[in-house]
Amino acid sequence: MKANVFHVLNAGKQLPEALAEQVEAVARAAFARQTTRLGLDGVDAVLYTSPWTIPETGMVGTAPDGYSVHLAVTPQSPQFLAHWRTELPATLAHELHHAKRWRHAGLGTLLEALVFEGLAQHYEVEERGEVPLYARPTVALDELWARAEQQLDGPYDHQAWFFGDASHELPRWGGYALGFELVRRFLERQGGDAVIHASISAEAFRSAWSAH
Repeated sequence: MKANVFHVLNAGKQLPEALAEQVEAVARAAFARQTTRLGLDGVDAVLYTSPWTIPETGMVGTAPDGYSVHLAVTPQSPQFLAHWRTELPATLAHELHHAKRWRHAGLGTLLEALVFEGLAQHYEVEERGEVPLYARPTVALDELWARAEQQLDGPYDHQAWFFGDASHELPRWGGYALGFELVRRFLERQGGDAVIHASISAEAFRSAWSAH
């Protein structure tokens, strides 16, 4: 087994020392708990400060591959200060699930992306205890799925589908909400959870929408 390592980048003290100690303690505990649950080894997680985060949470995560997770936080954000004890472990859970799935699957198609994000959100729910805000639909999902079906296997605009594009009438976080519901329907039929199904092909989820 390769060791998992959690790094905090704070040489400039943009994260005040007292707060940094609390954040690091919570993050390290969640990192250890979640890597164990996911059976992950050889993962580097990096936490750093940035002004470029989700306004509603004051943080954002990315998982560029199966071996690294990045967490950016905005310590001066009122939303971060109010909710970081919940949001930080939940965001870390989401990104670590991505790292797990990266080792088995990619993001070449819209179907793969919907499953990728849907599974991560369901795993995140285990940590936060409720559905994340980006999984909550703002449009009729059956209509959005009908549009998605036409692009499931071909080229697609990830930014538009997951972060919104007014010119294409795609809502903010539409892909997240759609992926969450697709995986929910799959799990309802198949049983299990986001950990058990972390490595299976996205193709297995294709019929879950219409079979509901």
